Amino acid sequence: MFRRRRTAEPPPVVIGSLDGFANGHLHGWICDFLHQGENAYVEVHRRGTMLMRVPANLARHDVNAIGVAGDHGYRFLLPALPPLDRGELTLMAEIRGTFHPIALGALEDQILAFFASGPEAPLDRCERLWGTSQTRETVSAKTYHDAIYLPFTAGILLDHDPHWGLYTGDGSLIPEAAYRRGADLALVGQSERIDIDRGAIDDAPFDTMIYGGPLLEHYGHFLLTTLARCWAIDGSIPVLFHSVPAVQDHGAGHIVELLWHAGLENRSFSFDRPTRIRRVVVPEPALCEQHSIWTDYAIPMSAIGRSVAPAAASVPKKVYLSKSRLHSGVTGMDGEAFIDLKMRQAGFAVIHPETLGLAEQVNLFRRAELIVGTAGSAFHTLALVPHMSARRVILTLDDLLNSNFLLLDRVCGGRSEYFSIKDDLTPSESAAFSTRYAIRNANHLADRIIAVAS
Repeated sequence: MFRRRRTAEPPPVVIGSLDGFANGHLHGWICDFLHQGENAYVEVHRRGTMLMRVPANLARHDVNAIGVAGDHGYRFLLPALPPLDRGELTLMAEIRGTFHPIALGALEDQILAFFASGPEAPLDRCERLWGTSQTRETVSAKTYHDAIYLPFTAGILLDHDPHWGLYTGDGSLIPEAAYRRGADLALVGQSERIDIDRGAIDDAPFDTMIYGGPLLEHYGHFLLTTLARCWAIDGSIPVLFHSVPAVQDHGAGHIVELLWHAGLENRSFSFDRPTRIRRVVVPEPALCEQHSIWTDYAIPMSAIGRSVAPAAASVPKKVYLSKSRLHSGVTGMDGEAFIDLKMRQAGFAVIHPETLGLAEQVNLFRRAELIVGTAGSAFHTLALVPHMSARRVILTLDDLLNSNFLLLDRVCGGRSEYFSIKDDLTPSESAAFSTRYAIRNANHLADRIIAVAS
């Protein structure tokens, strides 16, 4: 009798590449060439102790293109670590129960530099202004008869659209209805005078309306500009906005909700054709972006804010407002995820404002004691919660501070401090953001942010 010998399992044929390191993220791919339908695991060890373990199961179409089947990519964020010595951090791949070292190679120098002790120099305070910060003692409203409403031009940004606006019968832009901003109060689109085709004008279905200005979809601009005329609007007569889509059909959550809290949800209208308004009340805006603010701006805005019911969730005392999960917007930063990690380690709750409802954002500003984050529209929620006591540490991405923040500070109180992080950034290309930066060293920048916030 002879026993049949079992064929020995061939050892794994390990293929892959450790492709890069940036601001705490390591990425690459790895697999067993003989078993491409199975996934490996990547482990991070420090001084022989495993810190983390992740599957190599991310899609890598470039790897598939060279003849490797399946998903074998990995990308992960290293934990916050103290300064490292050479050889102290190692990577291992587990493939079918066997372990294989992944050489750090030239990336080790980058990793050591990233976790090395950073500069002790504090962040510079940001004191240069983009725009002006003026206070106005009064605002007023004026009534016009037979005004001509010209809608936004389809497919053209309002900044570049010379035709939209509210005009007198002879084609002159109504001064109180103008959308102006900046130190020189430049028009945002519109024209001082315009030729009106009187053969293509509809009549409004209302005898009297009150002008609410442009309905801007961007959250921050909606708070600062669209609601700037709410001091004179109580919903007793129909409100006229410039809007695309039609204000009645708008689906943006914060717009629908804020109009409801302002008592205007069923009283707001816009037109898609030139329209004659028989009688229109036109309030001046209480805030002109990057220019000036009315001393009593906070009164009507706080009334809207008070109507937002308190959110049930508790609010942490220290908050970091992060943009690390934003996929598009005005400004963004590559590498902020590691700052999130360090802020959590320092006792901050990391909040992504775009994931919160209006009540949750208002609640945050009502109750938090310290709010830190990069300058952006999330901080404009302050307009709905004036006289908040929280300390605010606001980080500018260059050495210019948008004066809108100072305008709100003037009438909303609280304590804001502004610091520039421009020396910690390099410009980065992105089609999804108007301006995008890459952080030079997120570990060092996080330490500097924590230092000024402490």
